[in-house]
Amino acid sequence: MTTNTPHHHPTQTPGHDPRPETIARGILFRGSALLLCRNVKKGYHYLPGGHIEPGELGAQALARELLEETGLSLEIGPCRALFEVVFGDSGHEINLVFHVEPPRDLPEEIQSREPEIAFDWVEAAALVDLDLRPRSIKAWLVG
Repeated sequence: MTTNTPHHHPTQTPGHDPRPETIARGILFRGSALLLCRNVKKGYHYLPGGHIEPGELGAQALARELLEETGLSLEIGPCRALFEVVFGDSGHEINLVFHVEPPRDLPEEIQSREPEIAFDWVEAAALVDLDLRPRSIKAWLVG
């Protein structure tokens, strides 16, 4: 017998949280190049950022994530876009995309503090041929 409670849906596996993940992402340009994260193991790219913790504002989460991942303390500007992405039964994200102010002393090479990711400066013209995820954010960036 299957029971349906507020915390369990019969089509989901036990332990799966059906609520969307809320993620803060940043757009940081150095000239015409955009800073992207690269998944070292799988090779795809995405805008830098991370999960918004309970009680945290999106801009605060992005500043925290960028500091944790790069060691850079960056000024977060306004939210420029919101994207909702559903990955079938495997996930659901709400992405808040913020402008990041480029500091005067922005390094040419940004070292990751996390071994599973690397940072790349990608020219805007090259985005169209890049495996950039999620696709809705790529389409928005490419225009």
